[in-house]
Amino acid sequence: MVIRAIVLVGMRASGKTTLGRALAARLGWPFRDSDEVLAAAVGRPAGEWLAAVGEPAFRAREQAVVLDLLSGPGPVVIATGGGAVTSGAVRETLAADDLLTVWLQASPAVLTARLLASPIARPALSGLAPAAETAALAAQRAPYYAGPARLAIDTGEVDVDRAVELVEAALRSARSGPTR
Repeated sequence: MVIRAIVLVGMRASGKTTLGRALAARLGWPFRDSDEVLAAAVGRPAGEWLAAVGEPAFRAREQAVVLDLLSGPGPVVIATGGGAVTSGAVRETLAADDLLTVWLQASPAVLTARLLASPIARPALSGLAPAAETAALAAQRAPYYAGPARLAIDTGEVDVDRAVELVEAALRSARSGPTR
């Protein structure tokens, strides 16, 4: 089977951009980050735009960006925004046979620590404290990430090089036969 794209999904700070860049470099494929594409389209960082327009408008634009990236030619490595999977249309598309969807996981404690240490501004999506919000969103979104994923990697447990190796192995397996 020809895999047209490797798509990384998971919570914010799960390592989608970091792993995506490393994986694309290893494979010699282009890398596209939906947050970067969205930011270029609206003229400011995605998190800043989310805070300005609110979550419903942000999710609608994010869905359009992600669906556009998923419909493009391959090969390509795509990192989606953490909430992109809340769109049914995105989840349905992620299940396509020519996509290798990889769910990057980490514990809420690891994700919260990464968020608090990050120089990237990520606005709160609720009135909860960062740790509580991360735990609540992770629990809410887990079934959405798991549904289309052919592989799950705990980025709190493995480093980037090992994660790249795991995705490469899944890609080889997908090319040699059905995985679902």
